[in-house]
Amino acid sequence: MKAIRVLATAALVCAVGPALGQAPSASLAPAPSLSLAPQLDAQLLPLAQQEAPQVVDTLRLLTSFDSGSGQAQGLGEVVAAIAAMAQGMGGEVERIRPADGVVGPNLVLTFKGTGKARILLIAHMDTVYPQGTAASRPFRIAGNRAIAPGIADAKSGIAVFLHVMKLLKARGFTDYERVTMAFTSDEERGSVGSRDLIRSLAREHDVVLNGEPTGIDEGIVLGTSGVGQLAARIRPRVSGASGASAGPVARPIEELADMILRTRDAQREVQGTRMNWTILRAEDSAAVEKLPVPGFQYTTLVFAVKGRASHAGVAPQLGVNAVEEVAAIVQRVGAAAARINGVQVHWRNASGGMVPNIIPDRGNLIGVVAMPAAADERAVIETLAAAGAKAMISGAEITAVTRPGLPERLEGVSQAFASADQRVPDAQAYADLVNVVRAKIAQTRFAGSEITVTDGLFFPPFNATDEGRDLALLAKAINGQLGASLTLYARSYGGTDAAWASQSGKPVVEGMGLPGGNYHSSDEEFVLIDRIPRRLVLVAEMIRAMARRY
Repeated sequence: MKAIRVLATAALVCAVGPALGQAPSASLAPAPSLSLAPQLDAQLLPLAQQEAPQVVDTLRLLTSFDSGSGQAQGLGEVVAAIAAMAQGMGGEVERIRPADGVVGPNLVLTFKGTGKARILLIAHMDTVYPQGTAASRPFRIAGNRAIAPGIADAKSGIAVFLHVMKLLKARGFTDYERVTMAFTSDEERGSVGSRDLIRSLAREHDVVLNGEPTGIDEGIVLGTSGVGQLAARIRPRVSGASGASAGPVARPIEELADMILRTRDAQREVQGTRMNWTILRAEDSAAVEKLPVPGFQYTTLVFAVKGRASHAGVAPQLGVNAVEEVAAIVQRVGAAAARINGVQVHWRNASGGMVPNIIPDRGNLIGVVAMPAAADERAVIETLAAAGAKAMISGAEITAVTRPGLPERLEGVSQAFASADQRVPDAQAYADLVNVVRAKIAQTRFAGSEITVTDGLFFPPFNATDEGRDLALLAKAINGQLGASLTLYARSYGGTDAAWASQSGKPVVEGMGLPGGNYHSSDEEFVLIDRIPRRLVLVAEMIRAMARRY
């Protein structure tokens, strides 16, 4: 859940500008501002250039394992690889069981020094990719890009931190009380099993650097979004003392499709927010329960939607939402059928999406077309298929296939479920967005529908403290001395563990991983190889400066 695409770059003047001209806050008064870059260690850059191939090798190793959230074996293999590297550098290694039954251990590495500063480096080991991705899309290099699933988000941060410690040891720099690295196993699912660990460690340290990747512009964000999830479940309404169902009038798949379409633009009503439907699961066992009916003929019509995956928070505009397109097909085909005398469409199954924070790239829809025996079956099906194929979302690819007769009957209760990813700048914006969405959901299409809504923030927003802003300016100054600009963004649509660390009250700097892109997308996730040396030096110099400051 990354922080690259900004909410409002214009807000940077208000957010950062005053820090450039104001005196340090009381907490910073005893020492000069860190935004004045220190004298750099001239030996670090040559060492970092020599170290870059080893960083690439580490990325190759870490991405060779499937370590999606919940993939215990792969996460364990990543932990073992990291632990071996840390022990080889003299680090203390502790595996910590996550809370709430989350699988895959959290890993805490401790490097003891001779100074006073306590510096915490955090990054996450889990990715968003399904089992088998590491084998089907193995690490490779194409020009200046090192490519592999999870390579940027956030295995690049892990590699940077490990190799920075190697560089500092090579320079004999130990002027810190300790440098702690916490690598966690469930950030992509809200850090339920690791948030308490992050908060606890942050309280024990003076400052925190987060190893999320940065965009190719090498930016740092001063705030991230709160990340919420809204889920809606549709069931037939229960009525009467006996608890009898209201019957098949609910038509759950049609209700769900209508709900998705009437809420998809709710974000426009609350400034600075985003909402995207990312998961759809629906079956209607009642839709064909009374079929066949004498005098009718039946054809099963199947639609497949190919969209484009992208990060639901950072870059939804780069995706093509297959779930929302499935909803639109239900609406278009239903409207087309209503214009043909005697023709009905009974939707049996709808599905799409796998991960809550990814714009879904696949969707499927199965329906039964019922038409009078005298109707021209071919003409009817061609009309309905053509209506379904007229994509609402640019870039969606829709195919339709038919099968004669009825599909296999389903057992169970007719119901439908969908969930949406939500991004907000603060708690009030989240409350406003929820109110708007709930009001739209309540406008049910069918009297027999009962819609249950659950929602909540699972990542709070992160906002840099004054001290954190000063550290960001320090990073900008260091990068400038290394010959490159570094953009400071007011806020991004990403949500990260910086939020949990900042609840300690300690300063947090977001975005110390490698420059790269295509996180959570259908495109190949990558980091830029030629930026590795500069990023190593930037983080190393940040640690040196913080060791002097705290």
